[in-house]
Amino acid sequence: MNRFMRVLGQIAFVIVLDALVIGVIYYEAERAKVALANARAEAAKPVAMFDPRTGLELNHRTRLIMGDGYPVVEKECAQCHPTQIIRSYRANREEWLDAIRWMQEEKGLKTFDSKTEDTILTYLENYYGK
Repeated sequence: MNRFMRVLGQIAFVIVLDALVIGVIYYEAERAKVALANARAEAAKPVAMFDPRTGLELNHRTRLIMGDGYPVVEKECAQCHPTQIIRSYRANREEWLDAIRWMQEEKGLKTFDSKTEDTILTYLENYYGK
């Protein structure tokens, strides 16, 4: 009987030890899944970018400077053509106005009211001027 109890105790010990090991493995696997999901979510967040000349933040999608007038430029300009065109072209106010007039005459761009046009030109001159 004494030997039987010792063997039974050893079997119970092995079963408990196995259960603990399996529990630790499961716990660590779940922690790894959560850590991976958190890392993926963090990696998916847009990283703030800043214009080196002005120090102002760039929109992560358009990469245009988010200064005064940005919402108007995004609405009126970025819907028709890539913003790379705006970012790579440096012009004074008169040259930007010429570009707008050319788009109106040749590409069918609508005529802006004076306030909208002034906002666009001021934005372009301030942030993408010569």
